[in-house]
Amino acid sequence: MSELETVFKSEDLAEELRRESRSLGLPAGSAEDVIKKVTEGVCLWLEERNIITKSDLERVVSRELDKYNADLAYIYRNRDKII
Repeated sequence: MSELETVFKSEDLAEELRRESRSLGLPAGSAEDVIKKVTEGVCLWLEERNIITKSDLERVVSRELDKYNADLAYIYRNRDKII
């Protein structure tokens, strides 16, 4: 694996989404339900691909989040821009 390659880990995505959901004050139980559905959806999407970009992954995560929690999707999309 070269320096530029990384491996997707659903656990890393889940932890990132947990942090974002805590910042929104979402109840832990419902946040975990959303996180599980989103990570499963992303993993299904990834099964059909050998190589993806970071932008691809972020777009798919955002699309999956939109299905279950629009506020969390917004926070995820803008996580590096919020002050």
